[in-house]
Amino acid sequence: MNAVRGRVHRGHIEVDTSLPEGAEVVVLTRGDQEPFELDDAQLDELERRIAEADRGEVEPAEAVFAKLRRGR
Repeated sequence: MNAVRGRVHRGHIEVDTSLPEGAEVVVLTRGDQEPFELDDAQLDELERRIAEADRGEVEPAEAVFAKLRRGR
């Protein structure tokens, strides 16, 4: 999996690189639909964590919520 940056232009997503025809893409937006930027390190981490999830290496939701309640 690769992370590719893009922009919406006239209702279509335009990316800085060419993708193969039929490539499956994931578009992430904030809940309020405002655009946001990820730096290279954040994109790398996102790709790494998606790969972990694809392998089934996930943390149970209860543990994640507990961390959020504790402020971490």
